[in-house]
Amino acid sequence: MTTTIDTHLLTKLGTLRQLQIFMSVAQCGSIGRAAEQLHLTQPSVSMQVRKLSEAIGLPLYEVIGRKLNLTAVGHEVLAAGEEIFDAVNRLNHRISDIKGLDSGILKIAVVSTAKYFLYHVLGPFCERYPGVDVEFTVGNRSEIIERMHKNLDDLYIIGNPPDEFELIEYPFLPNPVVVIASNKHPLAEAATLDWSDLAEQRFILRELGSDTRLSIEQHLAKYQLSMPKAMTIKSNEAIKYAVIANMGISILSAYILYDSKDLIQLQVTNFPIMSQWQMVHLRDKRLSVVAERFLRFFLEQGNKLLPCKGLKKIFDLPQTATGNCSWANQDFVDYTLNAFTISRNEAPN
Repeated sequence: MTTTIDTHLLTKLGTLRQLQIFMSVAQCGSIGRAAEQLHLTQPSVSMQVRKLSEAIGLPLYEVIGRKLNLTAVGHEVLAAGEEIFDAVNRLNHRISDIKGLDSGILKIAVVSTAKYFLYHVLGPFCERYPGVDVEFTVGNRSEIIERMHKNLDDLYIIGNPPDEFELIEYPFLPNPVVVIASNKHPLAEAATLDWSDLAEQRFILRELGSDTRLSIEQHLAKYQLSMPKAMTIKSNEAIKYAVIANMGISILSAYILYDSKDLIQLQVTNFPIMSQWQMVHLRDKRLSVVAERFLRFFLEQGNKLLPCKGLKKIFDLPQTATGNCSWANQDFVDYTLNAFTISRNEAPN
């Protein structure tokens, strides 16, 4: 059956590149952020969006104050663009499937702390399959969930998978969340501490909506402990350097201690919080050959490439930097390896 195409309509919709640029503006909420994301100048982005608007014959957005708001037509064009690029991506996946793994795109989005270890697996995977392009997105938990809603990626790494989706989950690595301080902090020499001993301390925590913040809130509620008043910063790295500067103490993934001799893990009762990293994808997602191969590679090679057997060694920094790293014991390592074994058995064929 031959599909009739309205070429006049195609002309109105401009080029795919113009449509892509407009979609980036709509998703970013500003010309400037879209230009930065696309590695283009602001005038170039403005010109392409203007050309698309002129081709359609109606404005796509309006600026009220400093806020960019889509018009009704703008929303319709955005929705159509998402459908078009979804179809293009499906076509690309089918072509990649036919070609095998000589080429293709892997789209993976992770919560920010996961970036500390994912490179250990992505690097060897890309060496084995040099024709594969990786689109790697880092965000907080709320941002990753928003990407799930839009079905933007193949795979996600998150600590607390949301209940609102039907997901296939592959637990692969424990994520101990610990109380950290500068090694110059007055409490750095304390052998053990109770939560009440921290009542007068200034906390610097991740923002609401982050995976780490959710783990902290759930943990404190479990033990009926009060949430401390805290400064919030939307960056693990920024918190790390604020703590090193002795601006306060924090509760973060223990991976932040890696390669930092200026931080110490405080030995606090009922800590660390033992959460679990999970690789997930939407249950109804049709994974491409590239995504399936990476998932299997991750689950089969992860215990060799990620800090599992070598976990204690990796985090056993000098005594002044980490305390005893009490969570990095053999039981913890065994638990980690068992998690990989369970996940590996559930991997796609």
